[in-house]
Amino acid sequence: MTANTEAVPNSQKGDPIGNSVSIRLRSDLVALSRIERWHGRLSGGDTEGVLRVVTPWLQAAENHRRAAEGSPSDQVCWQDLIDQVRNSPEADFVSVSTAARLLLRDLAEAFLPGPSVSELADRIRMKITDGALPSGSLRSRVRIPAEAGLTSFARTRVDLALQDLAADGLIAVGHSYQAQVASPRKTCRQLAVATDLLRVLVSAGVYPPVSSLPTQQELSRLLVTEKPVVSRALHQLHEEGFLSVQQGLRAVVRPVPPAPVSAPPTLQSLVGRLRSAAPSSTDLDRAAIRASCHRAKVWWHRRLVPHTESLRNVRQSLVAAAADLLPLAARRHPNDPAAYAVLGLTVTAALHDLPAEREIEAWRLACVANAVLGVLDLAGDAA
Repeated sequence: MTANTEAVPNSQKGDPIGNSVSIRLRSDLVALSRIERWHGRLSGGDTEGVLRVVTPWLQAAENHRRAAEGSPSDQVCWQDLIDQVRNSPEADFVSVSTAARLLLRDLAEAFLPGPSVSELADRIRMKITDGALPSGSLRSRVRIPAEAGLTSFARTRVDLALQDLAADGLIAVGHSYQAQVASPRKTCRQLAVATDLLRVLVSAGVYPPVSSLPTQQELSRLLVTEKPVVSRALHQLHEEGFLSVQQGLRAVVRPVPPAPVSAPPTLQSLVGRLRSAAPSSTDLDRAAIRASCHRAKVWWHRRLVPHTESLRNVRQSLVAAAADLLPLAARRHPNDPAAYAVLGLTVTAALHDLPAEREIEAWRLACVANAVLGVLDLAGDAA
């Protein structure tokens, strides 16, 4: 049984039409399970059968993406689900069936009763603003909406709402299903700083005119931040005229940005800048480098703000490590634009002037740590 998408609503209120759609979704999930069970008996799997089940639902997912305008996280989530179905290699049955199952599962959850993602975020935001959720308090992801007076909600919507609030700097989401309400005085202006860093990467020629930036998922990893923050930063640079951003595609640097753009820096200039900032005596043992990277990432993930001296020592270690590794990585990947962009990002993140706030310095070090680990991988056996 497949969907008649002309009748598919995008309501989350549990109305009769929505209930009938939920029944059809459950039926198609069962049909998908049957196809997956036959995978072991059919050479290559029945990819065409999976696509016959899921393709009619793509328009419904697109409707939900449009309806999620008030939540960048929700929009990114729906776009990712749609892209995974459309872009999975047809020869890869497992990838196609996994993408189909994720999209149908999230569509089924979208028709459960309860507030939307943006409504959840607004309600929690109001409770933070009026002090009902005090600054610095640590709560589980389920307890936060409950304390905001919400009695009916879907877990996925809660996670997306918390991502939106994290992008606004109101909370910090950890990796143990907990979130901490940020202090207004100590909120890390991550969106503004991430936007500034991307702007500098374009202006410095790391991403030259008409080149494509990494995907939002990859930028999220490189910048150690949630995808909604990356999405907002890219759209801000789109409005400023630096980038061209289209839904579902990588951002592209415009042929003529609104500010002067330097020629791509040479490897010699990148290494020279690093060496001039690196201390002369630093332990460049690979285990020590990985330990410094781990320390920097733990600080940020746990939202710890170490002493200024500790931040300075780790930063110097990472700068020295990058100066040592860059030439090795460049020799292994000559004329590789993607590898070169990683090298340029490493130098820019390490040396670009940022606001003198320890929270922002902790975030910067996590970015540099990720970049140094990337350069270490590029250097490979040469390291």
